[in-house]
Amino acid sequence: MSKSETSTTSNNEALRQLMERHGLKQEHVATLTGYSVETVKGWFASPESTRYRTVRKPVLESVRRAIELGEHYNLEGVKIPKPKS
Repeated sequence: MSKSETSTTSNNEALRQLMERHGLKQEHVATLTGYSVETVKGWFASPESTRYRTVRKPVLESVRRAIELGEHYNLEGVKIPKPKS
């Protein structure tokens, strides 16, 4: 695997971990990022699938910022859950 493939794969995995830690669903991530639910699903498809898409770093950072803002972040009724202990 090339360095760029590793980095994009790690972005996908980092997003998955953020979602698990904060109880976010794919629909939440779609709303927070402005991407369609179908695109978000592609981020979690198998890398061998034709549906697979890589998560770009700015997308990952925008989700991280939304989580950091926590309860102060209000986007059409999407409340960022508190981290699971």
